[in-house]
Amino acid sequence: MNNKDMFVHTQEQKKAIKELLDSGRRSVPTFLDEGASEIKYVPIDDGELRYFHHKPEKQTTKRPIVFIPGYVAAPIAWVDFHIPHQGFGEYYYLETREKRSSRIKKTRKTTMTITQTAYDVGVALENLGLAKKDYVLASSSYGGAVILDGLINKYFDPPTAFVHDPIAKWVWEKSINNALLRVVPKFILSVLRMPLAYIFTAGMKNKANRMRMIEFARGIQPWKFKRCTLQNKKFNIFDDLKKIKNEVFINTGPLDRYHPRLDYFNYAKEIPKGRFLFMNTADSDRQLLAGVIGTAFAKVTKNEGLPDSLTQFEIQIKRD
Repeated sequence: MNNKDMFVHTQEQKKAIKELLDSGRRSVPTFLDEGASEIKYVPIDDGELRYFHHKPEKQTTKRPIVFIPGYVAAPIAWVDFHIPHQGFGEYYYLETREKRSSRIKKTRKTTMTITQTAYDVGVALENLGLAKKDYVLASSSYGGAVILDGLINKYFDPPTAFVHDPIAKWVWEKSINNALLRVVPKFILSVLRMPLAYIFTAGMKNKANRMRMIEFARGIQPWKFKRCTLQNKKFNIFDDLKKIKNEVFINTGPLDRYHPRLDYFNYAKEIPKGRFLFMNTADSDRQLLAGVIGTAFAKVTKNEGLPDSLTQFEIQIKRD
């Protein structure tokens, strides 16, 4: 199979993806709605991380999902992830240290590296009482980098790791991140970040990407944003992926400037037990797609492996 053929769906697969997405398009409260989830903080070594916890009265999934969102993302950007299992599945939406919500003591030694963030996640899982239970550790983009780095460093050992469009190297060198850092002093970034976000994204034709960038700006806290961006600009763990001992499911879907499909296949190939799923959708369904996959994993136990509803989307990897 050549690279071009790898990313082509059959009509049956297209129909199956549509049915899966339609099953997730539910008219239910989001985790941000009043009473839908508990909002708490979990302690880490140098502060606290905010998390949303939803535990329904009648749970029909077999295990909880812990979701790590993307870089700086405000929660509104990821409400679609939890809609497919809202009301019947337990989940945690765990925000990482670069988010506005984190309570991190600011000192000269405070770090915002992905490795430190991965260590935080391990501590948080312990303190939430999940580390020795069967759960699904899910993520996207920057959150995927956190999970991959944590697996490399053995900061946690999830029964199932599912990463959607993860990064293995820093990909935002020429993005709005650097534009904001170059143009705007951090002492006024807090005030001007939203007007500037609308200005920088005014010419974007992809509405879903534009809204993601706007919500990205909404999640910025200047000192965390600057430190995180500068401290991670040399981040690249591709050569270390082979150190991961866990089975890792990597999924990709719609094309995106920062999410090249072939890279994800190569990431999965580098991981000795890496497995690769491809499910194409409209860009506006990126978050919903990740949520549908997360729901499928939550409905089975670790020992059941890849859910039956997803098996037709796995692309087999031939390793030497």
